[in-house]
Amino acid sequence: MSGRNHASSGVAATAGIAGITLLGMTAMGIALPILPQRLNGDAGYSLTFVGWIIGLESIATLLSRPWCGHLTDRRGGQFAVVAGLVAMMFCGLAYTVSDFFLDAGVAGRRAATGLIVSGRIFMGIGEGLVISGTGLWAVDRAGPERVGRAVSWVGLGLFAGLALGSVFGAWLDHGQPGGFRLACVVSMLIPLVGIGVSFFIRPGSVTHHHDAAPIGPLLAVILLPGLGLFANACGFAAITSFLALDYEAHGWGVLPLGSAGTGIAGFGVGHVAARVLFSDLSDRVRSRWPAVMCLVVEALGLCVIWLAPTPVMALAGTVVTGFGFSMGYPLLNLPVLATVPAARRGMAFALFDAFFDSGAGIAALCSGTVARYFSLPGVFLVAALAALAGIVPLLMVPAARWRRETPEA
Repeated sequence: MSGRNHASSGVAATAGIAGITLLGMTAMGIALPILPQRLNGDAGYSLTFVGWIIGLESIATLLSRPWCGHLTDRRGGQFAVVAGLVAMMFCGLAYTVSDFFLDAGVAGRRAATGLIVSGRIFMGIGEGLVISGTGLWAVDRAGPERVGRAVSWVGLGLFAGLALGSVFGAWLDHGQPGGFRLACVVSMLIPLVGIGVSFFIRPGSVTHHHDAAPIGPLLAVILLPGLGLFANACGFAAITSFLALDYEAHGWGVLPLGSAGTGIAGFGVGHVAARVLFSDLSDRVRSRWPAVMCLVVEALGLCVIWLAPTPVMALAGTVVTGFGFSMGYPLLNLPVLATVPAARRGMAFALFDAFFDSGAGIAALCSGTVARYFSLPGVFLVAALAALAGIVPLLMVPAARWRRETPEA
């Protein structure tokens, strides 16, 4: 009976942690459909520069990953999550203040750009803390037999939040005076709700023994699955960085089906559908082939966006891309968590997620160059090829690592 109560408590805690992830990522997603247009259309910056600014968040997340991992291992998942949500609030504040400067001449535009850059850095650090923290917190509360479900649910909250935030941001900003500022204020307040919710969930265990072991052995374990995650992130980066501008270039700016926010939401719908249907897959099927199929489906969806003649077809492509992308993270996590001891899981999450940040950041930067010198739709073709390239390292991971049980300590 007590075991059943413990299991139900773990499920409730995991759901709550996924909800906190959703709130944080909703705050992050609000800017996705409106910030590229703000920088390109209103501020007049080139597509290459827009790619750099959008990709800066992933770079900030990447550079802060080791610190986030150490903090999560030492202070626990709950502490890291709260710290990350506070950083996200500072991002919303920076975006909000930037709106007051953008129309104030050259100096004002530079000040606004500096504030947006600061906001991207804050959001990058906040994302790193929230994802590392919720991952460790959920795995700890779920128990070793439900690791796959815990990671899936946190990921569900992550991308459902991005989808919800994208639609919400587009709706707040679309055709309304002061809409950008209103959206940014909302993105500043949502993390505050997440902080409040976090105090109603029991903290996970905190590791009191902290060895000074180098990260080299961890990187050796993570490298091949991490390269698969790198490729998995390219489609996500292409959609979040350049889908809005692609829609604008095609003249698909009419709600509901022509909105870039709707397109990004389609990605989220596909992601959520896959997580709902297959959330326990990574606990039941210990094999490389589901992860390989995820990359194939993601590439197929990106090709549909590349060739789409209508916003409806592009929307279908985003749904397929999100469906394929969805289970990549929990499936690729299997050979990592099955090898890493519990005391180093926070650092393992951080280093593994760094491959996602690298893929998203580099893809955003490269997408800007492709969009400028070739075409905006070409961005999605390049991302599809990158996703297919990610199959190669997965075939090199020893089969035994996909089947090994997750260590409790």
